[in-house]
Amino acid sequence: MNQQQRELLAELVKGWPTAMQFDVSMASYSTLRAGGKAAALIDVYSLADLRFFLEQLHEEQLVFRVIGRGSNILVTDKGFPGVIIRLKGEFEQIELAEDARRGDVVQEGPLLKVGGGCSLARFLSWCTQQGLAGLEFMTGIPGSVGGAVRMNAGALGGEIGDRLQSLVLLDGQGKIITVPRSDLHLSYRKAELADKDLDALIIAFACFVLRPDTQEEIRSRCAGLLAQRKGKQPAGVASAGSFFKNPSGDAAGRLIEAAGLKGHCCGEAMVSPVHANFIVNTGKGTVTDILNLMELVQDRVFQKFAVRLEPEVEII
Repeated sequence: MNQQQRELLAELVKGWPTAMQFDVSMASYSTLRAGGKAAALIDVYSLADLRFFLEQLHEEQLVFRVIGRGSNILVTDKGFPGVIIRLKGEFEQIELAEDARRGDVVQEGPLLKVGGGCSLARFLSWCTQQGLAGLEFMTGIPGSVGGAVRMNAGALGGEIGDRLQSLVLLDGQGKIITVPRSDLHLSYRKAELADKDLDALIIAFACFVLRPDTQEEIRSRCAGLLAQRKGKQPAGVASAGSFFKNPSGDAAGRLIEAAGLKGHCCGEAMVSPVHANFIVNTGKGTVTDILNLMELVQDRVFQKFAVRLEPEVEII
């Protein structure tokens, strides 16, 4: 990104709620508390502004990435040469949608339109208050709705795609694309489109169908799920949650522990002694520390079990 483009971007967002930032350390925007620099970062608060901004980026041939709550990303020391976009305002809202169609979801219930930038915690809290059930398995999982849909996030046998009805996407030129669930291929930690690269699109909104239940029942299930996780996952330390995807028929954490890597460190990055599928930053761990540890884990597990672990964390 050259100086002329920087000046153009700064001018484009004049009057927006937040200013364009340049040369931003992504350590402040990653739950791993590590990361290289992004050339620019902006918060976008409305669909109209986002469409306009994407058109300008396309004209300038500048790349972009949307990040959610930073719970599943790691920007390398090379940095990111384009614009990091965070979805705020309109993209954090939850509303009852008027569309009565239910797509492929069997259970009857209200149709909700949720912004891609809405945090999972806020979404679940809102659903509980409204007496809407079906996503309790996401309790305690950090991140945004858009990020969770992109990777078909899940836990304890449930996946967010189970409740999905449709998506409202934007392409790199700001064009709106509505996709029904039937056009999505959802699998373990992956959501794909048959004719488009979902990674090149922005999840502006996701529509879900949930089922009615009492607040007491929903809260009880959430509390039970949190209790199951308590003591089994590291708390109070910087991490990205589960670092590796589970290989077919096995658990990444079991393999890493069996390879004798619990507590193993590279610099200030450590395989958690609590749960082996968590890489934690014990203080001032760098991207290099984390990536070195990731590769060490992959190599050791492959040597012992002939299984190549794939990171769940997106390396940018």
